[in-house]
Amino acid sequence: MSVTTQAGLSTTPAHAPRWKSLVSWLVWPALLIVVIALGLGIDNNYWLQVTVNAEIMVIAAVGLYVTFGLNGQVSLGQAAFYAIGGYTTGLLVTKLSIDFGLALILAVIVSLAAGLLIGIPALRLKGHYLALATLGFGQVVALILVNWSWLSGGALGVSNIVAPLIGEFELTTVSDWAVFIGIVMVVAIFVVQRVRVSSFGRSMQAVRDSDVAAAAMGVSLSRVKVLAFAIGAAFAGLAGALNAGFITYISPGTYDLGLSVSMLAMVVVGGAKSPWGAVIGAVLLTFLPEWLRGVQEYYLLIYGLVLLVMVAFVPGGIWGVIRDAISGIARLVRRRTNTTNNEEVTR
Repeated sequence: MSVTTQAGLSTTPAHAPRWKSLVSWLVWPALLIVVIALGLGIDNNYWLQVTVNAEIMVIAAVGLYVTFGLNGQVSLGQAAFYAIGGYTTGLLVTKLSIDFGLALILAVIVSLAAGLLIGIPALRLKGHYLALATLGFGQVVALILVNWSWLSGGALGVSNIVAPLIGEFELTTVSDWAVFIGIVMVVAIFVVQRVRVSSFGRSMQAVRDSDVAAAAMGVSLSRVKVLAFAIGAAFAGLAGALNAGFITYISPGTYDLGLSVSMLAMVVVGGAKSPWGAVIGAVLLTFLPEWLRGVQEYYLLIYGLVLLVMVAFVPGGIWGVIRDAISGIARLVRRRTNTTNNEEVTR
C-alpha cells in the first residue's frame, strides 16, 4: 500500500518495514562518523587532498543527479555553475574581504539564480538539444572568465582566496577542510535523498518518464523542470565555492568541457537512478586517475574503456548492480526460510 499525493503520484510506502526505516536514519550519523574519521585519520597529505577532491565532486554529482537522474535533463554546463560558485567566492573574499562562510552562501544563491535564468529559456529543449544549449552556456562562461580580466583576473585567475570561515574561526589544515567539506557533503546527500522521496521528487520522476502523462496528472512541467535545473546549479556552485576556498586559487582553465563531461560520467557510471549511484561514481572517478598513475600512458584508454563498458553493458550503473545483488540475496534467503518452515509444518 502506498500514499497518494494530490497529483496522483505514489510516494513512500505507508507500511515500510520498521527495520528499513531505522537503517535509513542510522546511515546519516554513520556517514558523518566515517567522514570525520577519514579527515582526522588519513596522515598522508596527498591522499587526504584527493579525498577532499572526491568529497567536492560528490556534492556536484548529487546535484547533477537531481537535474539528470531525477528529471532527465542532460546538462553539459555544470562546469559553468561550478565556475560561478568558485569565482563568486573568490571575488567576495579577495575584493570585499567577506568571511568564507558568508561568501559560500552567496555563491550558492548566485549559482541558483544563474540556474533559474538558464532553466527558463531551456524549458522547450530536450535531450541532445538541451545538452547543446548547456554546452554553449559553458563556453560563454569560459570566454567571459578569460576576457573580463577587470573582474575575473583573465587567464591568471584569482589567487590568495583565504578568509576565516566565520568570525575568528579558520580552517587552516587539510584535515580541517576534509572534515568540514565531508560534513557539508553528508548534508548535501541527505537533502537530495529527502528531495527524491518527496512529492516534488516524484513529480520530477514523472516528468522524466513522460511529461505528457505528468501534465495530465496535474504536474506543472515548467515549475518542475526549472527547479530541477536550478537545484543542480546550486549544488555545482556550492562545490565550486568549496573548491575555491580549499585550493585558494582559481583560473578559467579549471572549468572546461572535460569537467562537465566528468560530472555527467560520474552520475552515469555510478547509477542515475539513485543519489548513492552519484556518490559511488564521483568517488570512483576521482580516485581512478590516481590508481592508474602506474600506467599513465594508457590512462585515457583504460578510462574510456571503463566508461564504454558501463554505458553499453551496465545501464543501471554500479549502484544498480549492487541493488540487484542485494535483492537476489534477499530472495534466496526468503526462499530457503519458506522451504524450512514448510518442512517443519509437514513433520
